[in-house]
Amino acid sequence: MSLIAELIEKTVWNDNALKISNILNKVEFRSCYFIIKFSKNTILQLKNFHSMSQRRISILLSVTILAVFFTACKKNFSSDKPLPTSYYPSVVISSDNSVVFGIDPGTGLKNWQYSLPHDTGILATPFKPSVLIYHERAYVTAVNSDTVYKLNANTGALIAKLTVGPHVTVSYPFHFFTMVSTPIADGSMLYLATTNDTLYAIDTGTGATKWKFGVPLSDNSAFYASPVIYKDNIYVATIGSGLPGAKNGHVYCVNKTSGPDVNGLPVWDYPGLDTVSNGSFISSPSISWPYLFVGSACDSNMYCMYLEPPIMPTPIIPTNGLLRWTYKTNGNILSSPTTIGGFCIFGSNDGCVYDLDTQKAKYTWKYQTGSQITSSPIVHGQVVYIGSYDYNLYALSINDGHKKWAYKTKGLLKSSPVVYNGYVYIGSYDNYLYAVDTGFGTLKWNYYINGNIECSPAIDDLSGTNQINSGISGYNITSTNN
Repeated sequence: MSLIAELIEKTVWNDNALKISNILNKVEFRSCYFIIKFSKNTILQLKNFHSMSQRRISILLSVTILAVFFTACKKNFSSDKPLPTSYYPSVVISSDNSVVFGIDPGTGLKNWQYSLPHDTGILATPFKPSVLIYHERAYVTAVNSDTVYKLNANTGALIAKLTVGPHVTVSYPFHFFTMVSTPIADGSMLYLATTNDTLYAIDTGTGATKWKFGVPLSDNSAFYASPVIYKDNIYVATIGSGLPGAKNGHVYCVNKTSGPDVNGLPVWDYPGLDTVSNGSFISSPSISWPYLFVGSACDSNMYCMYLEPPIMPTPIIPTNGLLRWTYKTNGNILSSPTTIGGFCIFGSNDGCVYDLDTQKAKYTWKYQTGSQITSSPIVHGQVVYIGSYDYNLYALSINDGHKKWAYKTKGLLKSSPVVYNGYVYIGSYDNYLYAVDTGFGTLKWNYYINGNIECSPAIDDLSGTNQINSGISGYNITSTNN
């Protein structure tokens, strides 16, 4: 109001109301602009009343402007509605301390945490499987539990507990029903490979079992590897006995929608029903059409087999999977392979990272680390990232395998890395989650989890569509023809 008072006090009428109008034009009343226009028109009309005295016109002008200003230019207060909640992307990680964390990937600050309830009846409920991020939900499973915890990936709040069943208790291993492999999702289905020799397809909303596939009695072994989906089928492998020459692991192809056929059989089985295998599969399969790749923890071989046997009987009946080649390393393979551009990349317990030509079954390069490797590689921007038991996270050139950099933690690395927005994230047995610059191998931040980290991180980027999960979460798929 001081501006208006000063304006009126300093204005001299001098039979020229236009002068006041011009001054008012220079004053910005923002939301009161229409009032000033009204006052301006009033002044222009007053110009015609020459018989009125200068004093009376000044008073009238003052009253008009002040009255209109006070009645129309009152302060508008904001509503009492709360501001919308802001969410931030999260690196989601868990450990053997039974707590899941959501960490801001940029700052390393905690967004949320969720502690596993001790409702399983088992004292030890560590998180060995990695968290699965799918459609803004985090699906968490724990060793010695038959429950999937469905969390809001933005907040960590529990949405539902999905109990897997019905199931039977088996004697391998340790008579527990357990889930040690990371689940995978597609559409409205969540797929869980369990140690009671059964693959389950459950509804992500209700938890109802849509179908289940129990391995044939001739196999009768547990699923330790995470399944992988390609087109209409889901592929999964069993561990077997783990002893050479005994009944060992099989690889199964099952229809992802309907499950096994009316006889409980898969689309195909490698090496075939009632056939002894030399493999033991903890490594999760990787797919690059028309082949499937999986490593063996028993005979040290990388297996390459056909997704679809070249010749199918008519009518199509369950048949044997067909092996294309094997490549033998000097150590057992627990690392899940990554396939890209005609090459299969994986780690071995002999401490080497291998890059195999999928056509020739020969390595194009290999890199020797200081200890065994169970971490699964990820490829991003022509660089291979992988962890080793020698405490180092390695960045290797995909072209020739030379080391670009190595970042040393204070514990062995079983965890598999993920890459997001220029940083690679990995957990360590030193109880820290690390964020390392992909270009230079420098530390951005680390966060203390207070537990050994064997599982791998996943990213909730708030998109609701991207599934940024580790290589052992069944997402090792490329469409390249090899």
